[in-house]
Amino acid sequence: MKKTNLLDVQNLTISFHTYIGEVTAVQEVDFSLGKGEVLAIVGESGSGKSVSTQAILGLTPIPPGEIKSGQINFKDKDLLKLNTKEMSKICGAQISMVFQDPMTSLNPTMTVGNQIREILHQHTDMSRKQSRERAIELMGLVGIPEPEVRVRQYPHELSGGMKQRVMIAIAMANRPDIMIADEPTTALDVTIQSQIFRMLKELKTKFGTAIILITHDFGVVAGIADRVAVMYAGRVIEEGEVNQIYYQPRHPYTASLLKAVPSLADNEDQKLRTIDGTPPFLLNIPPGCPFADRCDYTMQICKEKIPKYLYLKNNSRVFCWLYHKKALRQLEHFKEREGRV
Repeated sequence: MKKTNLLDVQNLTISFHTYIGEVTAVQEVDFSLGKGEVLAIVGESGSGKSVSTQAILGLTPIPPGEIKSGQINFKDKDLLKLNTKEMSKICGAQISMVFQDPMTSLNPTMTVGNQIREILHQHTDMSRKQSRERAIELMGLVGIPEPEVRVRQYPHELSGGMKQRVMIAIAMANRPDIMIADEPTTALDVTIQSQIFRMLKELKTKFGTAIILITHDFGVVAGIADRVAVMYAGRVIEEGEVNQIYYQPRHPYTASLLKAVPSLADNEDQKLRTIDGTPPFLLNIPPGCPFADRCDYTMQICKEKIPKYLYLKNNSRVFCWLYHKKALRQLEHFKEREGRV
């Protein structure tokens, strides 16, 4: 049976006009999201993860930003063609977002309960009593102890983990079809991070909410994601099911990212593994593969011509010249080094 996509992003290209020139932050990005699915978008800082997903909610700052091309189809509507009033009916109700830093995302002059109630009053006709009861219910749902007390507190009275739980409560207030979580555990300790991701997984299971998880950390993806899209220099360079990405990475960049994740098997004096070099300057993108200057398997064509996607089984794809029929020797060398032959 063919999967029905809840969201389809097609050929999305976004530029920013700066005083030194036009920076292409997102280039021809495609990805989709099924009902109840968790898609993790992974990549280094500056790879275009947040810019791509902010466009879904109409948060691209115009100017200096400019959406050069693309479609974002949600329930048979192209979100890029909707006006502000039409988008306001979708944002917070059908599609919501958990922003990166709860310390600055919450209003310090309002109680957290009123901040949850505000989003309820914006999209429903609940009475004040009903919205207060719903706020308490939501705070309990996301694991905040004594929600009847906490609902009257201000953000500065809560810990960082509790603030992030409030942000998730706000995002889930209207039971959206899609929740976008942009680095939802930034600045939280490892224990709290684990609790937040466990809670997101429970909410997804309970309400069937589809989630787009934006992260630079491959270590947090395995326990929650169904599929993974890896971004580099504004492009999706590999996409596949989570197990395929973890155990059979096809792009050298994906393999390098996975190697950089610390392991419990590492010796205590072992140095952290890094990827040599730096990402390309997006003001002047090289003509070939954007990863060519950092890749151990670079061929001449990699520096001269942009690759095309190779589409594989299980809706996976890779953006790399290694998989061209004339590059079989180089591909076997890659597989051998990755221990997959």
